[in-house]
Amino acid sequence: MHIVKSILRQLGLLATGALLAGIIALTLLDAIIMPYIVDTPSVQVPDLQGLSAPEVSARFEEAGLKMTIGDSLHHEIIPADAVIDQDPSVGQLVKKGRRIVLTVSKGPRYYEVPDVRRVSLREARLQLEGNQLKIGQILYRSSDALPEGAVVGQSPSPGAQLARNSAVDLQISNGPLAALKRVPDLIGLSIGVVEDTLRKYELRIGHIAKRIDEQKSVGTVLAQAPESEQRIPRHSRIDLVVSAAPPPPEPDAFDNWEEP
Repeated sequence: MHIVKSILRQLGLLATGALLAGIIALTLLDAIIMPYIVDTPSVQVPDLQGLSAPEVSARFEEAGLKMTIGDSLHHEIIPADAVIDQDPSVGQLVKKGRRIVLTVSKGPRYYEVPDVRRVSLREARLQLEGNQLKIGQILYRSSDALPEGAVVGQSPSPGAQLARNSAVDLQISNGPLAALKRVPDLIGLSIGVVEDTLRKYELRIGHIAKRIDEQKSVGTVLAQAPESEQRIPRHSRIDLVVSAAPPPPEPDAFDNWEEP
């Protein structure tokens, strides 16, 4: 009985060896020997990066090639289902009928917007950056429910899906309605953006005076009253001094003189 089992084991090993030898032979035949026996023309691998599936199919049909999807990866620029990479690479000579392995895009990765309401502005920034997002516009709004500096609202809402580095706008508590509001620093800003800036702080533009300043662009804020960091009632007005261009030189009296 032991002898029979030994014979069967040896026969099994021989069969396995024969099978492996056959596989190796077929592989060598297909990869090395057949290209020399069969006169298959060679073609250049076309550039497929960024092409969609129908475009790739048309290129392959034209070149006499076949394709295989090797992997799918997120990509911030290349749209979903378009080619990111290929193997063999562009310009290589391959036999017609060769399979080209493609890496295709899954489109940009989307990140969930966290709920940053009721936390400080600093904490909101950390949470957004941890989710590959950033703070967008900031609007200050009086709130009797949350202390000054806490996030009152956000847009988009928590749970929304955004692409990497997308902005989330925040509304920050400016303290209770009756509380005094902090005056922002407006020096150096263009008068064109001051009104919007003050509105974000629940303040308004007051009187605007002009002063010639050849070192600054026309319309640049040179001074403000009250000054920054002071506290004033909600909807108070901020007076400004902005730069103005010097007047044109007066014509010389001799410029208009004519000989008699």
